[in-house]
Amino acid sequence: MEKEIFNQEQEHLTKTYDKLLDMKKELEDQIHALDEKALDDKNDIRDNIRFDYADIETTMETLAEIEVWNRYIDTYNVESNSLGQRLNSVNKLLESPYFAKIQLQFDPSEEPESYYIGRAAISENRYDQMVVDWRSPIAEVYYNQETGHTHYTVEDREIPVDLQLRRQFDLQKNKLIAYFDTQIAIEDPLLLQSLSQTHSDKMQAITATIQKEQNTVIRYPDVPVLLVNGIAGSGKTSVLLQRIAYLFYQKRTSLRPDQVCLMTLNPVFREYIDNVLPDMGETNPLTLTWGEFLDMCDVPFTDNEYDYTEAENLQKIHDVLPSLTPEVNFFNDISQKGNLVISRKEVLSTVNKFRKFPMGIRLIQTVSDELEQRAKNALRNMDHDEDNASGGTSKSDAAENNRLENDFGGALSNIRHCGWVNPLRVAQKILGKKRITPAEWLFTKMELTGECDRNMRYVMVDEIQDYTKAQMMVFSKYFPNARFMLLGDEFQAIREGTISFAEIKEMAKTDKKRFVTLSLMTSYRSSPEITDVFASILPKEKKMQVSSVKRPGEPVYMKACSSDEEYTDELKRLIKEFEQKDGLTAIICRNQINLERIAASLGDAAPAIITGHDALPKSGAFLLELALAKGLEFDNVILADADAKTYPDDELGKHCLYTAISRATRHLAILADGAALPASISC
Repeated sequence: MEKEIFNQEQEHLTKTYDKLLDMKKELEDQIHALDEKALDDKNDIRDNIRFDYADIETTMETLAEIEVWNRYIDTYNVESNSLGQRLNSVNKLLESPYFAKIQLQFDPSEEPESYYIGRAAISENRYDQMVVDWRSPIAEVYYNQETGHTHYTVEDREIPVDLQLRRQFDLQKNKLIAYFDTQIAIEDPLLLQSLSQTHSDKMQAITATIQKEQNTVIRYPDVPVLLVNGIAGSGKTSVLLQRIAYLFYQKRTSLRPDQVCLMTLNPVFREYIDNVLPDMGETNPLTLTWGEFLDMCDVPFTDNEYDYTEAENLQKIHDVLPSLTPEVNFFNDISQKGNLVISRKEVLSTVNKFRKFPMGIRLIQTVSDELEQRAKNALRNMDHDEDNASGGTSKSDAAENNRLENDFGGALSNIRHCGWVNPLRVAQKILGKKRITPAEWLFTKMELTGECDRNMRYVMVDEIQDYTKAQMMVFSKYFPNARFMLLGDEFQAIREGTISFAEIKEMAKTDKKRFVTLSLMTSYRSSPEITDVFASILPKEKKMQVSSVKRPGEPVYMKACSSDEEYTDELKRLIKEFEQKDGLTAIICRNQINLERIAASLGDAAPAIITGHDALPKSGAFLLELALAKGLEFDNVILADADAKTYPDDELGKHCLYTAISRATRHLAILADGAALPASISC
């Protein structure tokens, strides 16, 4: 029976693959023919269109003819894009046409129907689906993992079905390696096979092995604030990327990549995930670190990638600003190429004309309109003086306005973008201190000018436990129309002063936004042995909920060395041993000081050091600071500075140790240069 099923599925795969090859050739032929026709038509346009602007009538005819040709070319572009997208889908499916099959019965009186699920949807004749997209409503039945009577949802309407078969495939192009009929995640052979593979410098998509608790997050209905609280290795980042892909699919006619922003802690992480969404046929969204976000907002200074702003200071700016009395140093001169147009004293005078409004957005916008008119008059006078000096003639109002925009756009743009406002001086006055943080500067500017991004619809923040409350206040204000998805692990907060999950909930409550928390408690990353070590650091009630689905592996190696010489020899031995194993080997140090000290002690034997702007190597070992290891995972990990002093037995020390240990998937060595390992694990 098994052999018969295998042969049937191989036959279906062969037919599907051959159809995909036929589609590929047909699409390539269509694109080639379309390109040739477009080229011929463009040559025809070039040879026949005449640009005649002799008078108004002929000018209008010329412009109308150009518009007709533009629309004609646009039609080509639309058709070419459509064919190109379809070809991309076919090429992706040729790598692996599908990964699952479900057999559903909608009505007892009808025959069951089979659906094959893959990374993209493709139909043979625009109607009959050869492969359904994993994000389609009907694929939800596969991920729910409930055989028998179940349902899926289409536009808030439940469709009852009887799931009679849930089959997984291991395929290589047109060759069927194996199939599995399964229904429970922990018995999922495809998942276990996937987890047994070595990790590379790039994250891989988990589309074929999404588990039920992960699927709940991915397909969760839109809410203003969704917080995903998952243990280390529970697939938070993968789920985040699948969620983005799912949103693009659900809102494919209305959501653009530039309307989704992913906030990440470091550039290494961005390099690590950069192929996941393209592999699913989607474009990567805007991905920013905190420093890059500040640059995008034109903050004139940055401290570093971390923020140390007190949230109370931002609240004080919000509370005090409306009652603030304007002062001359709150404003800047308005100049054009070094020539003063409006002085800041004149700006203050204009502000005082509208003091019926409190300091804030309405006042600044009203003043901005007034200043623009004053600037235009001043610039117009400058223009006239130059014309008179050169014997020029007067211009019409329209021509003069165009001249102003062309010749004096710098000053006018400065006014329109509120460059005449000095947020630094305002923040210094309110807070009574000279040193202002970038977050305080930007928050003050937003409170004064209303600057924000109303276009952004989704903001995803990974490793939320490492952001401050002040940063979240800035994001919330800068992206007023966005829905937020926040992912993190409260036990991976590795520096002081960061936001707690209770504070996130309180912020949402204060803003009257609906707030939902979802948990991920299963580790798909680490072996049971490694999972047991990092879970032992958690509070008892949390520890009881943690589980690992990976097969048993090797014991965790722990050693406290009694001398520097013994420590260096042991570290060199471990690096050499781990480099012989499959996958990447990360030597993690808690901070930069320890990293540099250890690199120096290793001398010529020291592996490469990964900094914030480096991509991970393709293979071998490397030294990495804990802050840069956040969100990443490696087959082999050596904790090179795991002594009781580096990881003290306090909350922050435990969080750092938990985070460092949980980067490992297969092999872990914990090494201390001293007499004692951290108290959290030394027992």
